[in-house]
Amino acid sequence: MPGSVSATDRVIAGALVAVLLFSTVYAVNPRPRPALVWSQPAEPTRPALPSVPASPQPAGAGPDPEPPAKDSNPPCGPAKGDALDRWIAQASAALEHVGEPPITDRDALRLIIAAESSGDPCAVNTWDINARRGTPSVGLVQTIRPTFDRWALPGYGDIRHPVDNIIAGVRYARGRYGSESNVPGVVGRRTGARYSGY
Repeated sequence: MPGSVSATDRVIAGALVAVLLFSTVYAVNPRPRPALVWSQPAEPTRPALPSVPASPQPAGAGPDPEPPAKDSNPPCGPAKGDALDRWIAQASAALEHVGEPPITDRDALRLIIAAESSGDPCAVNTWDINARRGTPSVGLVQTIRPTFDRWALPGYGDIRHPVDNIIAGVRYARGRYGSESNVPGVVGRRTGARYSGY
């Protein structure tokens, strides 16, 4: 009959409404899906290492000994007595202390000191090109401040101290000429020529 709805139509209509409702709810609030996770095998636990006792230090071992002692600042003027030999020996010990060769040609060093400063640790050159440039040569072996600062050893940073001055001068001579024996003035004097500054 027109206008009447059969029971079957009602069931079909109800099922359609249910499907539409379910689709709408799922689209608005979908159920989360679990993420795909590949399980990693657990890292095996490592056995604890046995503690190893510290090896005993040999007798006398320990922190590095202090640098060798040196004279206090001497008075100005030419070195007296055995002071020059003592300062050279103290400089040589300081070089050995840091692993550098000792001063073996001490006569070469005495020659340099005599020619450069007449053995006066307070000697300052006020007339040469270095002085005119504002960096006068100072001390026993007459080093200028930049040269001294570059070649001085830690703990030996007083340009007027004879030991510190010797150390810087020797290290400079070795760096530039290979050894204190090869300083041009030393070579010249030993071959009968005049001394020339280094």
